[in-house]
Amino acid sequence: YSEKSANSLAAHLHALCTPATQIAFLCCPTAFVAFQHRAALPGARLLEVDQRFAVLAPRQFVPYDIDEPADVPAALHGAVEIAVADPPFLNEVTNAKLRTTLRKILHPTKGRLVLLTSTSVEEVLAKVYDAPPLGPLRRTAFDPEHGQLANSFACWGSWAGAESFGLEEGRENKEEP
Repeated sequence: YSEKSANSLAAHLHALCTPATQIAFLCCPTAFVAFQHRAALPGARLLEVDQRFAVLAPRQFVPYDIDEPADVPAALHGAVEIAVADPPFLNEVTNAKLRTTLRKILHPTKGRLVLLTSTSVEEVLAKVYDAPPLGPLRRTAFDPEHGQLANSFACWGSWAGAESFGLEEGRENKEEP
């Protein structure tokens, strides 16, 4: 993401959080770095395959291989209130693997998903993320800028009112879903 977009996303995510929020970033280290730089939360985790990011936040880094979607620490099972994900490949198989992980880690009633990906897979998203807490997905007002990609990017959320995510800071809905 562009620096401006990453910082804006961080601000909007923080508007959804309390100091105790458990938030996980899957396959989106740029978003994690911007989020923690804005105001570090102890409950933030980065699930990422690239071990270089372990240097940035060793206690918050969780090695994650999307090809082993069920292989996540037991401490995360059902504990994540907000998951932010950017699937690394634009296809149904990758999104189905990510769904497996998200179903394991998201809190069953308080869980919210923020999904950033190409609009080219919008039909896949509706199919894969179709039931709470993963869906149904709603396209948000947040418009991610992604300078190095030719694909149009967008952001979706899984909670009632997600459409307003991305409006000016402070207007997001902090209430329970």
